[in-house]
Amino acid sequence: MGLTMVAQPTIAALAALAAQHPDWRWYAIADSAQDATLPGAIDGPGAAVRCLLGATQGSPLAAQSPHLVQLASPGQGGVAWQWIARWLDRPAPLEPSLTVVASTLSFDALFAQLKQFTEIRLPDDYDMFFGFWDPAILGTLVGQPDDATLHVKGPVIDASQRAQLFGGLAGWWYWDRDGQQHAVDVGATPPVRLPAPLLLTQNQVDQLVEAGVPDHVLYFVDLNQPNLLRHVPEASRYAYVKQALAGARAIGLIGMRDLVNYVCMTLIYGERWYSDPRITALMTRVKRGDLEFDEAIKLLPPSKPTES
Repeated sequence: MGLTMVAQPTIAALAALAAQHPDWRWYAIADSAQDATLPGAIDGPGAAVRCLLGATQGSPLAAQSPHLVQLASPGQGGVAWQWIARWLDRPAPLEPSLTVVASTLSFDALFAQLKQFTEIRLPDDYDMFFGFWDPAILGTLVGQPDDATLHVKGPVIDASQRAQLFGGLAGWWYWDRDGQQHAVDVGATPPVRLPAPLLLTQNQVDQLVEAGVPDHVLYFVDLNQPNLLRHVPEASRYAYVKQALAGARAIGLIGMRDLVNYVCMTLIYGERWYSDPRITALMTRVKRGDLEFDEAIKLLPPSKPTES
């Protein structure tokens, strides 16, 4: 969609909210790992900027990290909102590199609130980074009801964990890979101070891992067999992989290698993958456990020649 269809109404809606709530302060969480121009592209004169992982600005870690950035009110405009308007005007898929937050908290108070959630504790007592700043992860965490792009619908976190994560927030907005805006229901809870990282159950961890599978599979297909994707428009590739993965899961495939190979086979065979009885019979044997998927690939009928 063009600027007048997406970016301007989006920013205008936020500006209207800002006018209704003059006590709100506005921030962005900008991920340098997804867009190397961030946070520099949006930190206007005098704006506070800090790496949420605690890295020194300009360090290698900071260059691959999320940053909290102070923004002007959306009604005032400025370099950050101009960048967001241009970013939203790009064709899909939209890089998941930025979300917008409103809060009555000061920069330092909001930084302290969010930083304590950058790590979570796993059931085996190990800690790991918690990428809540990624829009796909954020949507899955809360079970964003109007986001059709989510691979794992969620919600992953429970009501208590949600209230802790959103403590002190007045609003949180993100844009999915199709460029559609989503307003997260942050509730109205005070900021918290956690005595230890947020503890997730194994089921919650499994859901978060699964949420990233389509992107990982797409990355490996594009890395190893880029020609297979040339007839799939870039904006449709994620949805294609997500749909193909449903077939892979239906026959019990779990490992990344099998998932990547399965998607590659669907690209090679096209509609034949789902309609050829010889292929269907082989996949049935895989589902029953009579045949490993690697072995089934060797028994597939010849594919039609593809264009060179």
